[in-house]
Amino acid sequence: MRSRLPLRFPGVGACALAMVVAGAAGAAALAPPPGTATPEELEAARRAEAYWTPERIAGAVPVDNGRPGDGAASPGRGAVAGPASRFDGKGVATVGVLLIAQDDDPRSDPGARPQFCSASSVASPTKSIVMTAAHCLSGNARFKHLAFVPGWKPDPADPSRGTAPYGVFPIKPGKVYVDGRYLTLGPVKGDDLDVAFLRSGPNAKGRFLEEATGTGNRLTTLHFPALGQKKVSLLGFPGRSKAPLVCGPTTTSGYRDRFLKIACHGFGPGVSGGPFLRNFDGRRGEAIGVIGGYETGGRTADVSYSSRFDGDVTRLFHQAVDDERPDTGTRGELGAAGLWRHAVGAAAGTFHTGSRPSGDFDLIVRWADGEMTLYPGDRNFGFFPGCGRNTPCETQLAKPNSLFAKYADLVTAGDYAGGAAHDLLVKWVDGEVTIYPDIDRNTRLPTSAGQHLPNEITVAAPGSVWKHARAIATGKYAGNRWPDDLIVRWSDGEVTRYVDVDGNGLHGEEQLARPGPLWRSAALMTGGDFGGATPHHDLMVVWTSGKVSVFPDVRAGGVRRETVVSTAERPGTWTHARVLAAGAYGTNAREDDLFVRWSDGEVTVYGNTRGAAMGREYVLVPPGAQTP
Repeated sequence: MRSRLPLRFPGVGACALAMVVAGAAGAAALAPPPGTATPEELEAARRAEAYWTPERIAGAVPVDNGRPGDGAASPGRGAVAGPASRFDGKGVATVGVLLIAQDDDPRSDPGARPQFCSASSVASPTKSIVMTAAHCLSGNARFKHLAFVPGWKPDPADPSRGTAPYGVFPIKPGKVYVDGRYLTLGPVKGDDLDVAFLRSGPNAKGRFLEEATGTGNRLTTLHFPALGQKKVSLLGFPGRSKAPLVCGPTTTSGYRDRFLKIACHGFGPGVSGGPFLRNFDGRRGEAIGVIGGYETGGRTADVSYSSRFDGDVTRLFHQAVDDERPDTGTRGELGAAGLWRHAVGAAAGTFHTGSRPSGDFDLIVRWADGEMTLYPGDRNFGFFPGCGRNTPCETQLAKPNSLFAKYADLVTAGDYAGGAAHDLLVKWVDGEVTIYPDIDRNTRLPTSAGQHLPNEITVAAPGSVWKHARAIATGKYAGNRWPDDLIVRWSDGEVTRYVDVDGNGLHGEEQLARPGPLWRSAALMTGGDFGGATPHHDLMVVWTSGKVSVFPDVRAGGVRRETVVSTAERPGTWTHARVLAAGAYGTNAREDDLFVRWSDGEVTVYGNTRGAAMGREYVLVPPGAQTP
């Protein structure tokens, strides 16, 4: 953490982030279809086979030993209605156990025994990809004896023992692919990213995974709302079972729009990472999930969950296939909550030169002492707090000064001047409105009344009616591609719209709501794309009551349609929101991510927020101690 010094210069502090290697570079490095195993790979396979004896595997304990349920109990017993589960004594070629030696696991295990999760093979050009749950793993550095045993089943000669009919496939060092956000946020806040891919080497006979077992399961994504699926089977290895437990085919349902949910009996500890397979034929199917996600797979042995498979999952899969560098999970802190209590305004847009190719949004923060700071977006629902290796820098656009501290009232950002970057619009307390075009990391904003930038544009003079403006939201409210329209809430409760704002002024004012008490209670406003159905942006409002509303597709005619946003917080939580700025901070190009600064200094981003529901929360600055 860093204390807020009188000056905040770029280069103070350091930041590591979840990095994604460029796809083009990865594609160029794509390994050819496996042929002959190298001597090094064969030696690694022989070591893995020697280490993972049937006795050692039998002594392994589940990674998910906190999951309720008893894998030794009857798989048909349970309180939740669902199809009967059965053990398949013949084994399933594409499903097996992922083995983790105790010295590999950074978590405490008083039993000091090897651990395991369930896992499955996924069809790929490399014929070597394994899929499991992210909560079974934690980075790459500690794994010395990580291996996959497909088709694990009872030994016909001794059913108390297991056998590996296809051999043991060691996981290549450093080839564990977990989303960096999951590594940073952990299994609770990162629960909808609970999937991992691993790249295996050949077995001791020199055969690669799909050469030995046949084609793996086909990775299949399910986008919202298509979470209710038919003909789905669930597989996993509960407890010390030597055979996989198979449930289904049955149906899945959606849970909280982020998870697959399935009712199957007997899926106790050990099943984490087991696949949800659609159209399973007894050997393989379409992989649409893995046991994990919500509550790391579920609170009971009779209901299981999976994170929703979407573009984030396919990105990880292609990282593994293309042999790219895995994500890392350390994100530098933005500072302490005590610092962020002094953030009094924010404006979102593409400002940093490094953000323009991807369209990722950055954040300009106005501080109570007048400092103006640019935080580059990290494309991971967060922002870079300072310079680090291969990362852009936090930039001071204006040092602490009386001009912005005493006279700046509202800030917003849009593309008013038509340049390469977004522009900053400042409404001053005396009614003057100023546009600072094409803000980038080299911009230095004025710090005194007599200082002006060469390209500064005044669109409303001091003493204008704009001294009565109380909230401004920039967006695309005229149906074109440019975020150059304004919605303004005035002191008397009137709401108006200005379209095509540019260097020539504030144009086309239209009344959207008459003066009155309703809109006087609009505490915060921001514009964004929370619906996605039309080119018009939506208006989000946080009311003084704490209610959060979205008015979709604002255009001529008013702001009459209202959707109340469902939030998971306690009633009254949103009365503590102090700064609001929607932008494209995450993995898509829509301005549907919400930056919030709370009264206690906590800073959060709600990623992929839709019109009816707040998105998943990412805590960037944890809450601080309350002050009197």
